[in-house]
Amino acid sequence: MTASSLSLYAFPTQEGMFNMSPFCCKADVLFKIAGMSYEPIVPEDFKVFSKAKLPVLKDGNAVIEDSEIIRLHLEANHGANFSGNLTAEQKAVGHAICRMVEERTRYGLLYTRWHQDEGWAQTSAIFFADAPEGVADMVRGQVRETLHLDGFGRHSDAEIKAFLKADLTALADILGDDDFFFGSEPTYIDATVFGLLANFYASPVRTWTTELVASFPTLKAYVERGLGRWYPKAFEMLKQNAA
Repeated sequence: MTASSLSLYAFPTQEGMFNMSPFCCKADVLFKIAGMSYEPIVPEDFKVFSKAKLPVLKDGNAVIEDSEIIRLHLEANHGANFSGNLTAEQKAVGHAICRMVEERTRYGLLYTRWHQDEGWAQTSAIFFADAPEGVADMVRGQVRETLHLDGFGRHSDAEIKAFLKADLTALADILGDDDFFFGSEPTYIDATVFGLLANFYASPVRTWTTELVASFPTLKAYVERGLGRWYPKAFEMLKQNAA
C-alpha cells in the first residue's frame, strides 16, 4: 500500500535510525506496520502547527496532529489495520498499556534527558550543537518547568526509578514470551511501546534507563526484535557498540 500524498512532519533523525521522539517513532512504526509510505519532512518551526508539537501528518489538505489521531486517521481513511486479530479484551488492555506508557512512563525519558545532568550533557550536544548560545539552557528550563508543573519532576531520583521499574515490570509481565504484545505480529500497542523502549535502551543518549531495560530479558529482546524488523541499521550499530 502506498500513499504518495502523505507527508509526515517529525523531528530530524539519521537515515536508518529510529526517531529520538517516541511519538515520532510511533508514527513511523505505524506506517511500517501498515506497509504505507510517506514523504518525511523536518519543519523549520513546528510551533506553526496549532498544537505546537510533532508528529504532524498532512494528507492532501487535511492536517492531522498527534500520533494517536494520526493512527485513527490512517485506519478510518486509508484502511490501515493496526489491531490485527486482537480480541476486545486485548484491545482494552492495550489501551491501558498505551496510556501508561504515554502518560507516565515517557516522563522518565524527559527526566533523564532534560533534568539529570548526565543525560542533558548528551542531549544538548545532539540537539543543540548548532543552536545560538543560551537556546539550549532556555529550552531545558522550559522542559524542567513542565516536569515540575506536571508533578513528575517533584519526585526524587529513587522514586522515579521505582516508578519506571514498576511500569517495565508490568510491560514484561503482559508481554510474556510473545514476540509482540498478544501475538507474533505487531499492532498499534507495539508502535507505542517500542517508540519509548527503543529510546530508553538503544538511543544515542545513554542513561540508566539502558541498564533498566536490559535487566528485563524479554523487553531487551523485544526492542532488539523491533530494531531488526524496522531499523536494521540501528540494530547493527547497537550490536557493534555492545561488542
